[in-house]
Amino acid sequence: MSALRHELNVNGKMHVFGGSWGSTLALAYAIAHPATVQTLILRGVFLCRRADVDYFFQGNAAEFGADPLAMPAPGAYLDFPTAWRHFIAVIPPEDRGDVVEGLAKAFSSPPRTDAERERLVKAASACVAWEGSASRLNRDENSHGQPNQKYALAAARILVHYMINGGFLGSGRAPNRDNNYILDHIARLRDIPVHVVHGRYDRVCHLYQAEALVRALRDAGNTAVNYFITTAGHSSLEPETDSRLRTLMNELLPIDLA
Repeated sequence: MSALRHELNVNGKMHVFGGSWGSTLALAYAIAHPATVQTLILRGVFLCRRADVDYFFQGNAAEFGADPLAMPAPGAYLDFPTAWRHFIAVIPPEDRGDVVEGLAKAFSSPPRTDAERERLVKAASACVAWEGSASRLNRDENSHGQPNQKYALAAARILVHYMINGGFLGSGRAPNRDNNYILDHIARLRDIPVHVVHGRYDRVCHLYQAEALVRALRDAGNTAVNYFITTAGHSSLEPETDSRLRTLMNELLPIDLA
């Protein structure tokens, strides 16, 4: 992001807008460089803590073989049981105790045989399809079209690489899946106006993440937090979320390029 600032000749403060993983990047950037941020606009807040990742990727995976309808913990699997079944079916039973670790292991080395490549493609495609299935409030779980294989392999590898390493949040620290980096450094955002738009029925990034962020900002003394809960899921393209974001962006003051 600093390289982008330089390329675009933005020397003053700028508006930083990010959704989902982009919200993580926006928050991490603002924590590192608060003096360069005029406004934060965040959609589908993702704090990248272990609990946030497990909510979406772990669910009842460990118990699934014995009881596909087990409910050991809250998770997206409760709302999308058919899509979850399609996803978990490609995870070997021995890897279901920690799905992210199992996927990271699968993606860590190139396949040596056609059979290994086929398993890898299935895992990557299932990972991407699961995210797509759970991203919208109105979606037929049975219409799980397969993503392009090349895209699926790239997207799943990148996603799992960051999740297994806790998003690499914090400089000079070992990767930490148990990090609480954003909330631990929230005081650095005390003076930055923050707009948060989050779908009430977001099951990729649960509403509790937005709640935690907004409460932490206000507790830190930030009096310029605007929080909007929309009747939507995770996708930025759902009507109410899309409309709210467009309104926010249209009302932003011009940035100072100087």
